[in-house]
Amino acid sequence: MTLRTVVCDDEPPALELLCDLLRATGDVEIDEACQSVDAAIERINRGGIDLAVFDIEMPGSSGVEAWSQISVEPKPLLVFATAHPEYALEAFDIDAIDYLVKPLEQDRVNKAVEKAQRMHRLIASVQPEVPAESSALEQGETIKVRDGGRVHFIPYEEVTWIEAAGDYSLVHTADKEFAMRTTISALEKQLPDDRFVRIHRSTIIARGHVREARLLAKGEAMITLDTGIKVRASRSYRKVIRELTGG
Repeated sequence: MTLRTVVCDDEPPALELLCDLLRATGDVEIDEACQSVDAAIERINRGGIDLAVFDIEMPGSSGVEAWSQISVEPKPLLVFATAHPEYALEAFDIDAIDYLVKPLEQDRVNKAVEKAQRMHRLIASVQPEVPAESSALEQGETIKVRDGGRVHFIPYEEVTWIEAAGDYSLVHTADKEFAMRTTISALEKQLPDDRFVRIHRSTIIARGHVREARLLAKGEAMITLDTGIKVRASRSYRKVIRELTGG
């Protein structure tokens, strides 16, 4: 399954390179390559786009500001490209699934596209006629997830972490993952905070599955779960990091 993609960068050489690297993954179809933010927004709002790759810094309107003008539902998955790593936190503030730091490298672009593909496959399994799951936890200590024509009731103790994917959330267990039509912020409000904690704009972890918490530079932390998965805690969640690391 190829991802229909809109790419936006105001600099022609950078735009051409980004398109070439995306095509080289074999999983991306460039639907439109835009130097103008307005042109990219107009195309995305016509629908049918799976992935958007935006430069953060562009004349007139940044990629972050432009994203607020996307009206189509569901929004495509979003990846930002930037020459300034400090913009990463701002990128994740609007649930970008990844960010690419310039100069771009094929291996790093491959990883971003692989992540987008994985998320897109999960999201595609969610029935489009099902409304957003405002009562995803109505069965007691379980998370209710619709998967095709089935409904799964996942016990809290089996959930290891939850990942944001734009307007969706991806629920991970030790050996499976499921997509839900609800944002991670909405899900966070429903989950008990004695069992789950948000460590990043894009990540909630299950406290009972934390194996190790290691402090990193700039106030961040790396959390290792008992499944071996490593997830990064943002410095925006300093209180949580202190609690997990004992710092």
